[in-house]
Amino acid sequence: MLDTNTLYSVVAIALLIMCAGCSGFVGGSGPTKQTTAPTQTPEATPEPTPEATETVTSEPTVKATDTSKPEPIETESDREELTKTEKFAEFDEDMHRMYRITNRSDVLEETETFPENDTYHMTVEMRDTTNRTKTVTDRRDPLLNYYALVANYNENTRGFDEEDHTYIPDTVNVTFVTEDDEVFEMRYIKYVWAWKYSTGDWSMMVYAGKYAGTVEKGPGYHEKWK
Repeated sequence: MLDTNTLYSVVAIALLIMCAGCSGFVGGSGPTKQTTAPTQTPEATPEPTPEATETVTSEPTVKATDTSKPEPIETESDREELTKTEKFAEFDEDMHRMYRITNRSDVLEETETFPENDTYHMTVEMRDTTNRTKTVTDRRDPLLNYYALVANYNENTRGFDEEDHTYIPDTVNVTFVTEDDEVFEMRYIKYVWAWKYSTGDWSMMVYAGKYAGTVEKGPGYHEKWK
């Protein structure tokens, strides 16, 4: 059994040992042993700057010495304007087309354009001047066909931008001839009449009445109806 002095000595030595061991954690001179490896944070990849991106994607700079020019693009305005003679020629083709559509092209004997006078002349053969129904139809056809063309060009129903009223003769003179090629009668149609009818300002009665009021009887005229 230890005596009191010996016990004090043992306790004193134990305290010295404990204090010596603690000095390594409180800033003593002995090195500390690491138990775990430190974690290394990877360096972040730098984002490309806007300047760098622009440099890669931008078009190469054209040198001041480059004098090449792009090819011109043809537009509607680049088209050569038709002459009045050419426009009236197209109108003439359309008038013949109107008679072909109605299977009456055989009665359209002759057509002629006069651009300098803004007029158009057509000679129509009457199939039977003793048949009232046929005579009425033969007289009516130029009136209706001209109206259809006026409406067609003004409303641009065929989809051509260059088509307008400048293609249309102001006056259409019609000469009706008999089966024997005698002049039966002559009439004319004015553009303004067909235009007013096409816009609804005039009725068909007014339009046809204007046309009927222009009649001039020829040497072959008669009223011998069957």
